[in-house]
Amino acid sequence: MKSVRSWACAGALAVLAACGGDDDNGNTIQGDTCAPGQASCEITQDITSDTTWTQEHTYVLKANVFVKNATLTIEPGTVIQGGVNTSLAITSTARIDAQGTAAEPIVFTSVVPEGSRQAGNWGGLVLLGKAPINVQGGVDNIEGYPESEETQYGGTDAAHDCGTLKYVRIEFAGFRLGGNNELNGLTVGGCGTKTTVDYVQVHRGLDDGVEMFGGTANLKHVVITLPDDDGLDWDQGWTGKGQFIIVQQNRLLGNHGIEADNSASSPNATPRSNPTLWNMTLIGSNRDKGSAAQTQGGAILRVGSAGSISNAIFAYFNDFSLDVAGPDSIAQANAGALTVKHTTFWSSKVSYDATSFAVKSSSDGSDFNEWMKFGPEAEATNSVVDPKLSKGLYVAPSSSNPKPVPGFKPEAALTGGTPPADGFFDASATFRGAVGDVNWLDGWTAFPES
Repeated sequence: MKSVRSWACAGALAVLAACGGDDDNGNTIQGDTCAPGQASCEITQDITSDTTWTQEHTYVLKANVFVKNATLTIEPGTVIQGGVNTSLAITSTARIDAQGTAAEPIVFTSVVPEGSRQAGNWGGLVLLGKAPINVQGGVDNIEGYPESEETQYGGTDAAHDCGTLKYVRIEFAGFRLGGNNELNGLTVGGCGTKTTVDYVQVHRGLDDGVEMFGGTANLKHVVITLPDDDGLDWDQGWTGKGQFIIVQQNRLLGNHGIEADNSASSPNATPRSNPTLWNMTLIGSNRDKGSAAQTQGGAILRVGSAGSISNAIFAYFNDFSLDVAGPDSIAQANAGALTVKHTTFWSSKVSYDATSFAVKSSSDGSDFNEWMKFGPEAEATNSVVDPKLSKGLYVAPSSSNPKPVPGFKPEAALTGGTPPADGFFDASATFRGAVGDVNWLDGWTAFPES
């Protein structure tokens, strides 16, 4: 028979967090205690039973916490903080149900006091699922952690449900274990179509903002601001959809708005990366060409990735705007499987033409030219026009100490194509860029410098 305390931990207290300590018989109970009225709760152990985090507490991650065989529910307005060597990972046997509101977003941020926070203060949020990826054997270990059973993702369930993220902010995240082995602000590995990622901001991440490792998960209303590397990164056969996506490049450290791969080791592996993206605004740093720590480009599409980009704005990328790199992605472009349409390009410092539109490399092949394939003279739906994004930035008028934030809505009238009416896309979004007449970022996004 359960003691009174152990029954409470299995039931009522589990709604606050997994319980911890000893029961009345001296038996250890797994998890961390978070008593009613307690302002801050430390999370030190994996979560292995259904658990709810409530907004009356601030949850402080003290380890790399893995949710296994359970659902973690997070209430609107809840704040989760992380420090060095901490992260939250939803394994392929678990789900997350984090549904905030515009008035009360869920915030994952640094435990460091405001004013001293910086990119990489903590690890980030990781979702792992059982949808197809294109690595040999169909299963991989997510980068950023030592390999283990709980870091595995991939499988055959294209509809796998990793859970829901809605009105969620992720700030000051990302850490590196070593070269090409990093956690991002939001890492999505092998998640399926039942997964919901909608109204999510990733701000000031040390590595990429959002990286999609294969799978079929879709993205909607995603804002990626000031990452130290790429904005949206995909590889390993991501075939999902995306609409209303913003990337604002880090002025000194940012690399690409989009970095797209199929598979570096096997460029023609299947399933091939082939996302369908509508209504994007990619804003570069507007620095002089070659003056940043990395080459700064709008989108680099490479090593066999296919895909389609429509109704987009690429503005203020002065190193290059669009680069199709390597023979395998060039073959996809020539076959019509890699397309960019209804898209406006603009730079205030570089006049885009056949020599400045893309980065050339020896692997591009002498018979391929991005300008001749995607420039307005070749693709009539594309244009080189100033969208009037105030050089990519505007100052928030309500702030007593104004800081630059993305210029979301173009002042120019830029009509695009009609997105598919397939149940996911908003077919009424016939404008170019991520924001139309309704500013869907109001209320829940934030742009802290530190």
